[in-house]
Amino acid sequence: MKMRIIKYVTVALILATSSCENLGEYQDEVYKAPCKVVVEVDACGIKDIGHNLGWLNTIINTSLTDQTRNYVGRIWCKNYNGQDYIITDMPLGSAGGSYHTFTCTGETASIGDQGFYSSLTDREIVWISYCPEPGVEQ
Repeated sequence: MKMRIIKYVTVALILATSSCENLGEYQDEVYKAPCKVVVEVDACGIKDIGHNLGWLNTIINTSLTDQTRNYVGRIWCKNYNGQDYIITDMPLGSAGGSYHTFTCTGETASIGDQGFYSSLTDREIVWISYCPEPGVEQ
């Protein structure tokens, strides 16, 4: 009971001293991942995969100067059934607009659970290669 009261007091203090933009885990639904900024994510046994996982860093760097539109999109990292996966909605040369899923080694993976993809959130984003026009939802 005492721990529960301490938790509620802590949350109340955070809410009272924070702006709506900086409520962290207490306002996940408002969080928007920044565009063209590598978000530090530790996964695959590597600290900051966006900078330190070679094949992923290559995709991110390619998206910065891509003129083909093959690298326009988002990259997420999500743990599923105890394994980390890297997911992107970038076309990557395919004609379709579906997701591409990779293991930590960069090999293509297949996840048949469509709920996995619909559950991706901004909190799991590693990279967004585009910035929407002001006033336009991402």
